[in-house]
Amino acid sequence: MKDWQTFVETQAAAIETSNFICDASELGLILVTGDDAESFLQNQFSNDISHIDETRFQLSSYSTPKGRLLAIFQIVQISNGYLLITPLGLVESLLQRLQMFVIQAKVNLANASEHFARFALQTNNSDVTQHPVLAQQAGQVLQGDTVISLRLNSVNNENRYLVLCLSIDEVKSLWDEFSQHLRVASFDAWRMSEIKAGMPVIYPQTSEEFVLQMSNLDLLDGVSFKKGCYPGQEIVARMHYLGKLKRRMFLTTLKTDQCPAPGDEISAKGAESADGSGKVVDAVSDGNGLCYCLYVAQIKKAANNELCLLDQPQVELTPVELPYAS
Repeated sequence: MKDWQTFVETQAAAIETSNFICDASELGLILVTGDDAESFLQNQFSNDISHIDETRFQLSSYSTPKGRLLAIFQIVQISNGYLLITPLGLVESLLQRLQMFVIQAKVNLANASEHFARFALQTNNSDVTQHPVLAQQAGQVLQGDTVISLRLNSVNNENRYLVLCLSIDEVKSLWDEFSQHLRVASFDAWRMSEIKAGMPVIYPQTSEEFVLQMSNLDLLDGVSFKKGCYPGQEIVARMHYLGKLKRRMFLTTLKTDQCPAPGDEISAKGAESADGSGKVVDAVSDGNGLCYCLYVAQIKKAANNELCLLDQPQVELTPVELPYAS
């Protein structure tokens, strides 16, 4: 929506950590429709698509046959199919890959990113949280004629929402209404919120770097171990039933003005080159010299405080407890 982009460019935006609203155009949308849409997604993704309906969304993922993550999605069932929410930079490559497996199935795949305006909220302000367009429970989807809202897990006792809107007039009206009670933030505020929630994201820089369990998707209900086959299922199942997981995703803070980027190397202290110890999943600075970072690394080294950023070995990784059982 070009009109939406023009509008949000006029809004001041900063890093905020609470009670904020931000444009979420950096999230892309894939629309999956057709008579075979459900079975197609069931055969491609890690979670059991039959467990959702138009009132509940689902976390799921897409992997290579070797079990390496290509993408992580929030999946929303709509009246004529499904919407997959994932970083905008992955949409076109995922469409091309998924199209290869359509074969004779009655499935249509399309980039729907231009059809929906998107914004995100984090707040405990009751003037906002009780609004009739917003879902009232974590994991819930609320769908109207032109607005879809998802309520995600809370962070710091504040509710979090993603809102998708087909009408430019309605999305501007909602934005104006909510922004009277909230601070307008940049999308990095939402990235930081997701990091604090312990939610992994796959970017082009980290595509095919992690197996599902390394990104804690098994702890986040992002996989079904009872459904049928999908790409990488054998690797995932073997690790679940027979293997001993050696890597996990961790949350840390870093006191640095040079926040690492997705895919940056985590190494053992004293290492002079990448040693395979780990990689950054995502990281965002609060603008005051503190960076919040999710990273995947060898469990033993993380537990023994043996790790550092390869490019900033002097920066201490200060562990932060994830908001879910690990």
